[in-house]
Amino acid sequence: MKRSLLSAAILTATSASVMAQDLPYYFTVGAAHTENEISVDHFGDHMKHSYTNELSLGYMLKDNLALEGSFVIPSVIQDDSRADIEQFRFSSLYFLSDDALKPYLTAGLGFEEMRTDGGSASNALASLGAGVQYDSSERIFARAEIRYDDMINEYPEHMNYVIEVGYRFGSAAVAAASTAAAGSTVASNNMADDSQLTAEQVNELPATAAGIPAKSAFEDSDNDGVADSVDQCANTGKVAMVDSNGCDLIKTVEALLRFPLNKAGMPGKATAYLDQIAAQAKEDKDLKIIVKGHADETGSDEFNQFISMERAKTIGNYLMARGVSKDSIELRALSDSQPIADNTTEEGRQLNRRVELTVE
Repeated sequence: MKRSLLSAAILTATSASVMAQDLPYYFTVGAAHTENEISVDHFGDHMKHSYTNELSLGYMLKDNLALEGSFVIPSVIQDDSRADIEQFRFSSLYFLSDDALKPYLTAGLGFEEMRTDGGSASNALASLGAGVQYDSSERIFARAEIRYDDMINEYPEHMNYVIEVGYRFGSAAVAAASTAAAGSTVASNNMADDSQLTAEQVNELPATAAGIPAKSAFEDSDNDGVADSVDQCANTGKVAMVDSNGCDLIKTVEALLRFPLNKAGMPGKATAYLDQIAAQAKEDKDLKIIVKGHADETGSDEFNQFISMERAKTIGNYLMARGVSKDSIELRALSDSQPIADNTTEEGRQLNRRVELTVE
């Protein structure tokens, strides 16, 4: 009989409280062509154009908001006749979509020094810009950006044309919410309140001569968290996921956990559910765990097939690390072939980026 212990629908929740990144840190390296707005004509064109390299370290606060610090130095290919620009800047980036190709706006404050053969200027800096970022994989991305820098109370101003590549790293627990399917009640590992005897049930227990319920009535022989007196399914075992009657839970539980766009990292709150499944799979060697990875329609057919399999592998590898036999796990990559929501909307695409996990 098919027993659907868990449908771990790894979904993108729309609430801000559940937004976070599996790989929250990133760094970028890039190069820029800078047009210096120099008003003195005798400087010539060679002073109006500079070339720089940029190194940035960033952190994703939410899916659409990042903070980063950037360090700018003169390019190694720039000749000595051009203006040298050094800059340190803190910026915020706001992404306007969650697609693989996403536009963004940026604003920042910092400090800059500009040096020429005729002297130098240094002061605080304000910047505004816009760009577009392309996520080529879960970790690697590229950007093209136009940014305007203004040295406060100094004449040098710059228009920057920047190309960058970036790499994501690190890990973060993903906030999540879980809801039981209609009518289902979950009890596991002796932690279910529903397994406790009610006053009415206590009154119905067999009594001793003194009128005190027999101690054996409170015993839990199979250690499933449900007292023997109300346990309708004996010998389920302490690792079984059971309902308030002590029987194997066969109803579906949905977990609102997230797979961000182009990501396949382990959602943090999924581990609590997966640990229970792993425990039961080790107890019952006949169980078959089917892990189905899904994608939205954002990427190419090849990429969607790849990312859906990577998501399935993430769940499968976690279960094997918890002692589940490889032979008990079946991975399926379904790409974008089975959407559960409208792929033409951002909210729908978020819902379609998921993993469904069932146990037979």
